[in-house]
Amino acid sequence: MSDECGKLKGIKQQLALLARRKKSRVWNWNPDCPTEWQPTQVIDPRSGNPFTHDGAWDFIAERLEQENTVIEEVILDNPPKKKAYVLRESTSHGEIYIKIHFGNGGKIKGRSFHY
Repeated sequence: MSDECGKLKGIKQQLALLARRKKSRVWNWNPDCPTEWQPTQVIDPRSGNPFTHDGAWDFIAERLEQENTVIEEVILDNPPKKKAYVLRESTSHGEIYIKIHFGNGGKIKGRSFHY
């Protein structure tokens, strides 16, 4: 396994752990850290119903815990130079685009959850 694969595996584990903790999840919008967090407008492929906010975080954690889930590291413009991680999940309703990153104080920040 390459160093990069090992690094991303550790990041996936840390993000999944935070996504499972209700008190660690944040997705509020502000001008310095804009979001497009719209899970209630996305169909959960597990149930066929729209996601709830809790369901979206559970979905993220499940995907991060899967060995074959690919995440892409991206550098944000806002906040400048902050690293974020993108997951894409193909479903019968379209591709779900998810972007998350580590927040302050042991939090996970939801930035994008939409088609």
